[in-house]
Amino acid sequence: MNWLEIKIIAPAEQLEIVANLFEELNAGGVQISDNTTLDADLAANQVGVSAYLTTDVDQARFIEQLKKRITQLQHDGWLTTDLAILTNKIAESDFTTSWQDYYEPVRVTRYLTIVPQWQDYQPQSPLEQIIRLNPGKSFGTGMHPTTRLALSCLELTLQGGETVFDVGTGSAVLSIMAAKLGAKKVIATEFDPVAIPFAQENIELNDLATRIELIQGSLLEPVTSQADLIVANMLPETLLPLIPQLSAHLQHEGTVILTGIIDSQLAKVKAAISEHHFTVDFQMSMADWYCLRIKRSE
Repeated sequence: MNWLEIKIIAPAEQLEIVANLFEELNAGGVQISDNTTLDADLAANQVGVSAYLTTDVDQARFIEQLKKRITQLQHDGWLTTDLAILTNKIAESDFTTSWQDYYEPVRVTRYLTIVPQWQDYQPQSPLEQIIRLNPGKSFGTGMHPTTRLALSCLELTLQGGETVFDVGTGSAVLSIMAAKLGAKKVIATEFDPVAIPFAQENIELNDLATRIELIQGSLLEPVTSQADLIVANMLPETLLPLIPQLSAHLQHEGTVILTGIIDSQLAKVKAAISEHHFTVDFQMSMADWYCLRIKRSE
C-alpha cells in the first residue's frame, strides 16, 4: 500500500489551528515538524503539519475539502494567506517504520495514557487508564490541546453511570475515555462517513463495542434521547450551530463540555451559551485554546 503525505507549511503561531483542521477532516495521522526536527528547510518561524492518507481514502476529495476549509478559515480571519500545501507519495516500505517510530505512549491527564496499538505498554499504577488507538487512521491521539482539555474535563466531571453523547467523535477517543470512566452508555455521532469505520476500529481495540454506539449524522440531529453529559470538541463555527440543540438533548441537571474554542472566538461562544440559557461553571485553557463546562442557567 502506498501513502500520500499532505503537508501544510504555516506560520508557527498557527500550528494549533492547522492541526485542528486535520483533526476536523479526520486525516490519516499528523506529524509536526520545524527547522530543528525533521525539516531543516523550514524557516525559524514556520512549522510543517503533515497528514498521511492511505489508498482506500478518496485523496482528491480530501484535498478539495482541505482547500475549501482553508479558504473559509482565511476568509474568517483564522488563517493567514501565507500557507503552502505540498503532497508527496510514499511507498509502504519507506513509511511503516518511520510512522510507528514517531508515536509513543502519551500521558494526557492525571490517570490517562494513550498508547499506539502496536506498543507493548502496561499501566504504571493501578489507577492509570489506557486507551489504545491506531493513529495511522485518524487524528486525535491526545496530543492536541483541545483533545487534552476535553479528556481532562471528562476526568474531572464523570462520576460513573451517566449517559454520554460525544458529538463529532472523530477518532472516538472521548467516547472511549467516557466509557472507561464508567459511563453507562455512550452515543457517538460523526458527520463524515469516511471517519466511521476508523472510529469503530478504535472502539473495538478497547473492547468497548457493546458500550459505545456510533451513529452517522450531523451534530445531535440523529439522537432522539437525552444525556446526562454532552461533550463536543470542534471549532466554534461548528459549536455555534450545536448550542441551540443542547437543551432538547440534555437532562435538566445535565452538563455540557465544549472545547476547540480559540481565544479570539471565546467571547462569541460565551454569548451564544448565555443566549440559550446556559452558564459556564468551569473553564480550562491550554495555549490559546479553551474548554468550557456549562449547565442550564438557574
